[in-house]
Amino acid sequence: MVKIKFEYKILISYLLVGGLWVSFSDRLVQCFILDSDYLTKVQTYKGWFYVLVTGVLFYFLLKKHLIKIRNAEKKARESDLLKSAFLQNISHEIRTPMNGIVGFAGLLKENNLTKNQKEMYLNIITKSSDQLLSVVNDVLDVSLIDSGNVIINKTQFHLNEFLDQIYSAHGTILRKDISLQLNNTLSGFAHVVFTDKVKLGQILDNLISNAIKYTPTGLIEFGCEMKEDQLLFFVKDSGIGIAPEYHEKIFDRFHRAEIEITKTIGGVGLGLAICKGNVNLLDGDIWVESNLGIGSKFYFTIPGNFVVLEITENEKEDSKSILNPGCVLVAEDEEYNFLYISRLLTDAGIDFLRATNGQEAVDICRNNSNLGIILMDIKMPILNGYEAVKIIRGFNRKIPIIAQTAFVIGNEKKKALDIGCNDYIAKPFKRVELLDKIKKNIR
Repeated sequence: MVKIKFEYKILISYLLVGGLWVSFSDRLVQCFILDSDYLTKVQTYKGWFYVLVTGVLFYFLLKKHLIKIRNAEKKARESDLLKSAFLQNISHEIRTPMNGIVGFAGLLKENNLTKNQKEMYLNIITKSSDQLLSVVNDVLDVSLIDSGNVIINKTQFHLNEFLDQIYSAHGTILRKDISLQLNNTLSGFAHVVFTDKVKLGQILDNLISNAIKYTPTGLIEFGCEMKEDQLLFFVKDSGIGIAPEYHEKIFDRFHRAEIEITKTIGGVGLGLAICKGNVNLLDGDIWVESNLGIGSKFYFTIPGNFVVLEITENEKEDSKSILNPGCVLVAEDEEYNFLYISRLLTDAGIDFLRATNGQEAVDICRNNSNLGIILMDIKMPILNGYEAVKIIRGFNRKIPIIAQTAFVIGNEKKKALDIGCNDYIAKPFKRVELLDKIKKNIR
C-alpha cells in the first residue's frame, strides 16, 4: 500500500472539503434565498465559515504531525547523547584492557624478571584479554540481535547439572566479601529441558556478573522454580539497587551509560539489553524489582518444556569418561592459532596431524583411517573449510567435524551444521571449551 505524504494529504483534504462545500452550499442557498443582496451577505458568511472550519481542521492536523516530529526529534537527540556516552565508555573499556595487554607484554621482554613477576604479568594479560573479549562479544551480540541474525538452537540438557555449572563458574571469581548461593527448587531430579542452552547460560551469566559488579558486600542468590507452565529464573542481590524510574530503561541499549550512579563501575551498558533480546528469542519475559540501597531482584521466564528422568549408572560413568579421541586432524593455516591448539592437545595427551589448507585436510582424511575427529578452520587457502567438509562428507560420513572459526556474524553456526559439521566453536576459545567440544563429539 502506497503511503501518501503529509503535504499531499493536506492539499487533498483542502481541495476535497472546499469543493464539497462550494458545490452543495451554493445549491442549498440558491434554493431558499432569492433576494440578491441577502444572498451576497450569506455567501460572505459562508466563506468565513469555511475559512474558520478549515483553519481549525488544519490546526489540529498540523499539531498532531508536529507532535510526532518533535517526539522523533527528542528521541533522536536522546539517542545521540546515549550513543556519544556509549562511544566514550566503550573507548575506555577497550583501551583499559589493551593498556594492560600491551604494557605487560612489553615488560615480559625484560631479562631481570623473577618467576613471581612473570606469573603476575601473565595473569594481568590473561584477565585483560578476557575483559577485552567480553566487550567485543557484547557489541557483536547486540548487533546480531538487532539485525535478526540470531538462530535459536534448542537442545535437551539436564537443568540441574547446567545450574551447577553456572554456580561453579561464578563461585571461583567472587570477591571475599560476597557469597553466591544456588537456590534450586527443582533439585533432586534430572529435569531435562528443551531450550537454547547457550542463550540461557548467557542470560544467567550476564545477570550474575551484573549482581557481582553492583554488590560491594553481601549475598547473591540465583535459582529456578516452576511457575504454572513456565520456568521462572531469578537472580537476587543485596547491592546498590536501581531507582524505579530506571526499571524499564535499563533494558535499552546504551542506557546504562547515562545513569550517574554507575559511571564509576566498568561495563559498556549492553548486558541487560542482550538479556532482554535473548529472553524474547526464547519466548519469555524479563523484569526487575528494586529500589536504591536495598538490592535488586531480576526475574525472567521461559516456556517450561522439560521431562523428569532418573540418572542411570551408565550416565554417571559416562560423565567421568577420559578424553581419548584418537588422532585429531587440525586444519589451520594461521601459525599462531595452530601453535595454541597444538599446545592444548599436547597437554591433554592427544595425538594430532596438521593441514595448512582445505585440500591438504581432504587428502589427509582420505589417506588416514585412524583419524578420530577433525578441527576444521573455515577461512583457508586453496579450499576453504566449507568446501573441504563437503568433499570429506562425500567419502566419510561418520568422522566428527568441529568447525572452528573467527566468523561470528550471521548464521555461521547454522551454515556449518548444514554443510556437514557436527559442532561449532568460535575463536577465540579457551582450553576447557575446546576439550569439552571434543569430548562431547567423541562420546
